[in-house]
Amino acid sequence: SPPRRMTVAAPRPGGREVELFNDSSFSELRARDQVPDDFIDEGWSLANLQAGGGKGGTLMARAGAYIVKELSPGDHATLLQVTGSYFAHVTGGDTLLCPFYLHFRDVETGRCFFAMRDAVGKGPFIALYDLKGCADDKLIERDGVPIKAVHKRIWNVNMWVNKRSWTAERRQYFQGKVEARGVDVQLTADQRDRCLKSIERDTQWLSQNQLMDYSLLVAIRRAPKGVAAACGGGDGAAQGHRPMLHNTADGGVVSVNVSIIDFLQKWTTGKRVAMALKALERNKATVPPSVYGRRFS
Repeated sequence: SPPRRMTVAAPRPGGREVELFNDSSFSELRARDQVPDDFIDEGWSLANLQAGGGKGGTLMARAGAYIVKELSPGDHATLLQVTGSYFAHVTGGDTLLCPFYLHFRDVETGRCFFAMRDAVGKGPFIALYDLKGCADDKLIERDGVPIKAVHKRIWNVNMWVNKRSWTAERRQYFQGKVEARGVDVQLTADQRDRCLKSIERDTQWLSQNQLMDYSLLVAIRRAPKGVAAACGGGDGAAQGHRPMLHNTADGGVVSVNVSIIDFLQKWTTGKRVAMALKALERNKATVPPSVYGRRFS
């Protein structure tokens, strides 16, 4: 039977008047996942938006199990362009793409946003990784402690030529990047197979839509007591919605969430110029979508 609507009132994110985009598609996704239309009407406001630490310091707010993120003009245009294809993809098979449930413009300010499920939930995490399959891989959190990003900027020549000048925070960040580059996530054979098949399917869609610079967010945490590990993965485990559980040697249960995020970056003339400027960098993220997708999968 078709999914049933949970509310009839139009969404008013943050209690504000908004213009909705492509909500015939997003409302179906909300119905499928049993997300009420008023899911972000409360619990956040424009005043409490904060930099999320992602590309360009994107402003965002948490609203329960969901995240509201501001869209740049380019990302807004991309989401308008790919929504139909995105809807067909995420409803047509297993996917790790983070689920989007609303795309809107605030009428008063003209700012554009989208709302998505929180891909990994709250910590503390044993480990939280942001993986791109290149030199930008990084560890975000270890044993509940956030890892501060300390980058080698081109103007800070001393950091490039002399590691002895690095601060303790820079050393910790660098070691986290080394760890992320070689991380081996423990999954059951069935869970691993479903994840790899989903990643292959997703990267094909992303490449076809000229999208790149996305990340695989991997969150590892200890499962609450009384949670039984799902042998073989369970329904939806490879869809970025539910945790994958497995038993540990000490009798505990570990929960793993995996989701592809930040996938609205189009391959543009600006990206081509950036690739040329970074010609001396090895294993960089700014590469054509087909190259990025093959490396990612």
